[in-house]
Amino acid sequence: MVDAGPAFHPSPTALSGRDALATAFRPRSVAVAGVSVRPKSSFNGMRWFKLVRGYGIVERFYALNPRGGALRSGTPLYPSLRDVPDDQIDLVISVIPAHAVLDLLDQAAEKGVKVFHLVTAGFGETGLTERADLEAELQRRARAYGIRLLGPNCMGIHSPIGGVSWLEDADRTPGRIAMLSQSGANASEVVMRAESRGLRFSHVASYGNALDLNEADLIDYFADDPGTDIVLAYLEGIKEGRRFAPLARRLAARKPFAVLKGGGTEPGTRAVMGHTGSLAGAADVWAGVVRQTRLIDVATPDALLDLAVTAQRLAGVRGPRVALVGRGGGNAVLAADAVARAGLELPPLSDATRARLAEYLPPAGNSLRNPVDSDIAWDADGFLPALGIVGRDPGVDVVVLQANVDNLPTGGVATDAGFAEGLRDRLLEARDALSAPLAVVVRAPRTPGGVDLARRIHADMGRAGVATYDSVSAAAVALRGYLDWRAATGRSPAAR
Repeated sequence: MVDAGPAFHPSPTALSGRDALATAFRPRSVAVAGVSVRPKSSFNGMRWFKLVRGYGIVERFYALNPRGGALRSGTPLYPSLRDVPDDQIDLVISVIPAHAVLDLLDQAAEKGVKVFHLVTAGFGETGLTERADLEAELQRRARAYGIRLLGPNCMGIHSPIGGVSWLEDADRTPGRIAMLSQSGANASEVVMRAESRGLRFSHVASYGNALDLNEADLIDYFADDPGTDIVLAYLEGIKEGRRFAPLARRLAARKPFAVLKGGGTEPGTRAVMGHTGSLAGAADVWAGVVRQTRLIDVATPDALLDLAVTAQRLAGVRGPRVALVGRGGGNAVLAADAVARAGLELPPLSDATRARLAEYLPPAGNSLRNPVDSDIAWDADGFLPALGIVGRDPGVDVVVLQANVDNLPTGGVATDAGFAEGLRDRLLEARDALSAPLAVVVRAPRTPGGVDLARRIHADMGRAGVATYDSVSAAAVALRGYLDWRAATGRSPAAR
């Protein structure tokens, strides 16, 4: 049985979804419940507390532990929220067992808490009746108190702008990409992998069981957020289908909105039920939602990042006509197949373009059609002129350059002194020399030195605003998705 709660029942007006999220993303005061000095404690809010303190943006922050005392730094541990010397707390982060949550919520009502984030799991997603009852009572009391809930069963907020996060190793530089995710693990993976490609985030929200604040509220918020240009999402179930569709359509009309939908198969649906307790929905229903809303449907976490790279760095691309430049006849054939399968075009280069290319690329061992298959090295004198000729062909909208990071046809390997810097500088020169947008595919490395260099090239190019991908297929699929979104929303190419 669940206790009916204390006699104290204030009835303040709850914040709207937008205002609640604005508070969660940029709180002035935060209390973290479940901060333990035991580093191996399974329930420990120390991660959230240390990050709030470390960012140095939140004005007032408090650590709660029923034993009281202090942290090694001298920071006091308050036995309860009632002991906190503050009459107004914007955000409470609960990292305590489920059985203790209702008492904490009662205390939050006394402190005028606006948003209550539950890292705490063990509610309806367990499938147990008593845990579902506990979740229902949590929802009932929060509504009575006018407190908005984020979660339960979620990592919560990563906001470099607001100084709140669960990601200990994340770059703290704010960006202009937002993400909403039912899964904290998936959100963590996307954010951390994004850093190696030079992508940064404005706000990220993991919302778990979505007992109160859900994907519709987040979509509504991000549609008008002036600090967000691109929105990514990982969704399992949709709590408010009727509300979701028009809001998603409104967001997609304004900003690229890429969604990875989990639970599209029968086994995936079963996994969703055990993860967040959501109803994932049939694949054909989701396909209809995609058509109605004009969101960009993607298949993997990496595809989310590919779309963000494309929307952020290839916004000036005019159309679907691709010129492929690289090394290796068989690789050129497979790359051409990948471009065609994605629904892009690979037009033959004009006779004039091929004649000019022949001045730099001898016929033997090279193909001057499209793809351009050449053994010319990035440090050769003819590299930039040849690439520039391809990019100036009137039938080309984007040049996709495949970069080999292991070695050069003329000698030299990734571990040689100056190899990495030379490749990076040459690729940047190539970007600046082209009249058409440039996408760089960092071909799969074959050596340990190449693996390290590939990572560095992605990061360096990302910081310089160059679009990089792991494969031609990834680049082509992302470009097709972005062009389709632009056509559906009537967007023109951005000025270069």
